[in-house]
Amino acid sequence: MSLLDELSKFISELKLENLSKETLDHLKLHIFDSLGALLAGSLTEEAQAHSEVIKTFIPETDDKAIPVVGTKFYAPLPYAALLSSISARLTETDDIDIASCVTPGAVIVPSALSVGYFVGARGKEFMEAILSGYELMTRLGSSFNGAEIIYQGIWPTYLLGAVGVASVVSKILGLNPDQIKNALAIALSLSSGFSGRIKGEYTSRWLTLGCAIHNGILSSFSASRGFLGDQNILDRSFQSIYGLSFKKDILLEGLGKSFQIEKINIKPYCTARQALSSIEAFRYLIKKYHINPEKIDEIEVNVPRQYSLMIDRKDFPEDRSGSIVSIQYQLAISAFYEDDLFDIERKFLRDEYKIRNFMGKIKVIASEHLTKIYPNKWSGKILLKTSDKKYEHEVLSPKGDSDQPMGWDDVENKITRIIKGKKEYKKIEELKNAIKNLNESSDIKKFFSLLMP
Repeated sequence: MSLLDELSKFISELKLENLSKETLDHLKLHIFDSLGALLAGSLTEEAQAHSEVIKTFIPETDDKAIPVVGTKFYAPLPYAALLSSISARLTETDDIDIASCVTPGAVIVPSALSVGYFVGARGKEFMEAILSGYELMTRLGSSFNGAEIIYQGIWPTYLLGAVGVASVVSKILGLNPDQIKNALAIALSLSSGFSGRIKGEYTSRWLTLGCAIHNGILSSFSASRGFLGDQNILDRSFQSIYGLSFKKDILLEGLGKSFQIEKINIKPYCTARQALSSIEAFRYLIKKYHINPEKIDEIEVNVPRQYSLMIDRKDFPEDRSGSIVSIQYQLAISAFYEDDLFDIERKFLRDEYKIRNFMGKIKVIASEHLTKIYPNKWSGKILLKTSDKKYEHEVLSPKGDSDQPMGWDDVENKITRIIKGKKEYKKIEELKNAIKNLNESSDIKKFFSLLMP
């Protein structure tokens, strides 16, 4: 039996009624969090810029087009899903699995939403599809050692986006195991993990991810019409093409019995997850000891070696992306403008003397101790000095980690804060309640309406 046989069997047999209450609760909360990111992202100028590109290809009348969340126009299914995924992912507030370094929610949930609307799926089918996609992306990401290969130029979410979406669409369409196997094979053949390192206001990073979503949808619809893929691609050629090591046992262990969604992190605000533990450690010290930021002389940030260089940005950020990655800038705004952590657009960076001066006091150290526990923990330790005292605090599991989980009210508050200033959205609580009862929904289209302007 090939690996794709095992995966297609899992997808085909996955049933909501066989899940524990705990797994269902995690699933619903991640749907809420992902849709919040989608909603907030759809209101940004960057999402609108992507929409303008897609509008170029949309005819004035298309009776099969579906609404695009956060906009007032309709697009063909693959484009609608592409734009929705872009909106969710660009916020940098979407969930992340630290074991695989995959950000599944921004890929899986918008795709399921678009396809579910297109075919008139029920809430039960929608949820089963999402869970299957989360499981495939994260298990494959861990099998390919995603938390290490990301620092070698391969983006795990992009590498596995198409196959994750193929799982989602295959489940919603009700494909049989052989069709699912071909859908996954076709998706893998269309996959790439390289997006490059690009700076500037509008980069192609999110567009390339959107194309993976597009490819995943085409893979499943083509498989439903009898198209075939290399059913042994995962056993043989896929890993060798990219020079990746592959751990089969991680992929298959407990498949269908335990679910990765219970371990996936939810971000409390807009940041690279690699910076979060250090930000939380710093915020803890400032608040607990009532430290005046202007009295701080030196800050040492200890993190795992794997991402120490990534977050160490001594210069003032050139763009939005830089502000989200830079630990220097994020600690500075945490000190003086904490609400900026919830600003997903970062159109106006705080180019002030006190910010630049504060950034200059921060140095990043690769900690051998924290390196050893990576990727099980993406941790951070702050050593802070004032003229008369030293402080230190280590965070192994920041807010949103599976060991320090966020609840429904936490996620609702987060969504409210990342949307604030772009639009007064008054349906967040209604959306939350609809998701809590999602498995009883007879038509996803009614649920979809809560996300439209």
